[in-house]
Amino acid sequence: MAHGIADEDPTKKEIIDPPEILDQKLEQLAVGFVMLNILSSSLVRVYRHPQSDIPDFRSSMNTILPTGPGVWELRDHSGAKRSPTTFTVTLTKAIPSVTHMALVELARQNLLHFIVSQNIDGLHLRSGLPSPLIAELHGNSNLEICKKCQTKYLRDFRTRTAVKAHDHQTTRKCAKCRSTLYDSIISFGENLPKQ
Repeated sequence: MAHGIADEDPTKKEIIDPPEILDQKLEQLAVGFVMLNILSSSLVRVYRHPQSDIPDFRSSMNTILPTGPGVWELRDHSGAKRSPTTFTVTLTKAIPSVTHMALVELARQNLLHFIVSQNIDGLHLRSGLPSPLIAELHGNSNLEICKKCQTKYLRDFRTRTAVKAHDHQTTRKCAKCRSTLYDSIISFGENLPKQ
């Protein structure tokens, strides 16, 4: 189970910069990357703009984020789970953050060549990042795949319909070959995709 700094030292506090300060810091960061010319790939944890309201897994019980403690933290402390309905509603309504858009701009300027993401929210693709530039390690909640002909369908809704963790069939069929479509989510205990 992953634990953060706040788990070890409860006096640590998260700091969320206001948008204007975040913009300044992102601009400084981009200039630094350009000057050093070292940005060829990026493993990112995109810190959400507070308006995104997407719960995470790792935030401590002392978090100042409006989404509250992360899922793992809730399980560690009380066994409670976040409501799946709340999670999917906020996930489908989320919009790309300033950080997502900064990464798109770096890619457009050929300064960012690839992103590896652990997020399932699809916000990198919704921000305009071309799909060949991203590996979504845990899948994309809006992406369905045909295992027979490998056609991918990016939806504007959550594709997962199964209740069981390892059941990935959706209720839809491939428009090309009529085979069953599958969500692309990688559940705990499942292997990452080979691609």
